[in-house]
Amino acid sequence: MICKDFLLILILILFLQNCDHGLEPPKENDPALIHGAISGTITYQNWPPADSLKDLRLIVFKQYPPTNIFLAVTSGQAIVFPPIGTSEGLPINVDLFIYNMDIPAGTYEYVVVAQQFGDNVTSDWRAVGQYDTTGTGLDSIPTLINISSNQLLENINIKVDFNHIPYQPFVE
Repeated sequence: MICKDFLLILILILFLQNCDHGLEPPKENDPALIHGAISGTITYQNWPPADSLKDLRLIVFKQYPPTNIFLAVTSGQAIVFPPIGTSEGLPINVDLFIYNMDIPAGTYEYVVVAQQFGDNVTSDWRAVGQYDTTGTGLDSIPTLINISSNQLLENINIKVDFNHIPYQPFVE
């Protein structure tokens, strides 16, 4: 009986510690709820052989240069589209893909299409196209984007040419 009462009290204490403000509406400045979106087109040229294309994703990094794609994604320093685990990657063997991606408001220094080229999901990634308004997309300086709450930033267009990939800033 004492053990049962102790267990009930312990559960009640743990429950009360985890309760905050019940059904209170979210605060307007809660960063988790402030979102915007980007949209644009991804154009492709010179697709590689199918066996070298394990996955393809649009990744938006908070900082440039990232040192590792996988670590940036798992630490929350990058956002992936389509989200990993919820769907397949970007379509392959197409000439053009139109996307619309929700992201939290903020500044993002590096927007890329990334290819998983091998079986190691933690290290076999490379950038194959980047958002760059200088025209070439091959220099090492990508164009950053600023997203405000409830803003749709359009024309974040990326050209992917698998024969001419951009500079690779990743340090493994």
